Amino acid sequence: MSSSKPDGAALGHELSLWVVLFHEQLAARLHVNATEHKVLGIISRTPGTHPARLVAETGLSNAAITKIVDRLAELGYVERARDPADGRRTTLTATTAHRQALAGAMAPMLDGMDQVVAGFDTAELDTVARWLTGTVSVMRDAALALAAENRDRRLVAGAEGRRPPTG
Repeated sequence: MSSSKPDGAALGHELSLWVVLFHEQLAARLHVNATEHKVLGIISRTPGTHPARLVAETGLSNAAITKIVDRLAELGYVERARDPADGRRTTLTATTAHRQALAGAMAPMLDGMDQVVAGFDTAELDTVARWLTGTVSVMRDAALALAAENRDRRLVAGAEGRRPPTG
């Protein structure tokens, strides 16, 4: 009896599809768009972060980040404060209201993931963690490279007075 190797590309596409669709629905529950939701996730995971970090991590412009943070603050999901180390900078922190809304919406998925994880032994979990860590690294690098390339294309097209290329 031969054991066939799982199709990593197919599994990756399937995982990507359902992660995107889940987060689209989660964003809708929070009354934000997908980009606002992802920025809110970064702020939530890094309390006290600065807008400049959001620009660097997302590849979005300063103006786009400002608009997103304004909207998230208006919804009550983000608090701004002066950076105690540098009064010119603003720090951003997710609010209790955001954490509560997120926890309620994510509870069924998190319970399901706990059940999935319970079926693995330590060695299997180490393998999955290694794969996920590598995948996240590859995706982060690819996304940031595309963001930089897209930004450069827009700058060149704008300087030449034409629309950016689509391909």
